[in-house]
Amino acid sequence: MKRESGTQPRRLLNEQYMELNRSFNIFVQQLTKPSPLHWHEFYEMCVITEGTGTNILNGVSHPLERGSLFLLTPADFHEVYPDSVLHIYNVIFSEDMLVGELRELLLYGNTSRMIRLDHDVLLRVEQEYRVIDREVREPKIAQRLMVKGALERILIELLRQREISPADRGFIGAEATTSGHAAVANALPFIHHHFREPLRLQDAAREANLAPGYFSTCFRQTTGHTFQHYLQNLRLEFGAALLLASDRPVTDICYASGFRTLTHFERVFRSKYGCSPRQYQQQERRETKAQGPRQP
Repeated sequence: MKRESGTQPRRLLNEQYMELNRSFNIFVQQLTKPSPLHWHEFYEMCVITEGTGTNILNGVSHPLERGSLFLLTPADFHEVYPDSVLHIYNVIFSEDMLVGELRELLLYGNTSRMIRLDHDVLLRVEQEYRVIDREVREPKIAQRLMVKGALERILIELLRQREISPADRGFIGAEATTSGHAAVANALPFIHHHFREPLRLQDAAREANLAPGYFSTCFRQTTGHTFQHYLQNLRLEFGAALLLASDRPVTDICYASGFRTLTHFERVFRSKYGCSPRQYQQQERRETKAQGPRQP
């Protein structure tokens, strides 16, 4: 599972993998060769139906087997290595397919988005993937509603099989019911999707349909952080993941993560991680080489 030095991770775009005016697609895959390091403009959710292999997600190695399910966001990098033949149901979708309470649960849950499904749950999930596959191959009236329903049921199974922290439950059950907090929750997918761009508080407030000042107050009450701190943290985590997942120069990673200057990136990175980006990259690689692939 050795990557060539200097390899640039590809970004897979909506327009390449989804038809015009459709915000989802499905692929039934038999992977026999490695899928090189890449990231997506869209969300991706895969379930393994047969075979074994390895998914390296943001630099961390996860074993794959029948029943493995993982959800990737536009901020994630991964590469997949099959041991022989890996059979995969792969559904991709844009952020507008995530709405309401389900979106809040997925965004605020701090636990893994990669799990292994129990046998009975896997059978239900496979059936939902087959529903999506049929709707894509043979479109009928209310196609989007059928796909959205199947997708939501798969996501609910993911949520039920992972641990949701009490803090997350408290937010979802109480604070999110107020209009201000609900508006912030509505803006979060926009922020997570566009944080690598020159994103301003005014842009996020417009997405939430709130005045910037009021949005700023609600955002801090909801997330516990100022908008700028939250945005900076997203960029730093993205940059740290890319440092682990690729051999790109620190300067490239700085700009790919949404920072405007290398000096600022290095300063705030050191403040968060206790070392420079270069030191972080080299240290993590030494540890990985000495200990073998990291497990979740």
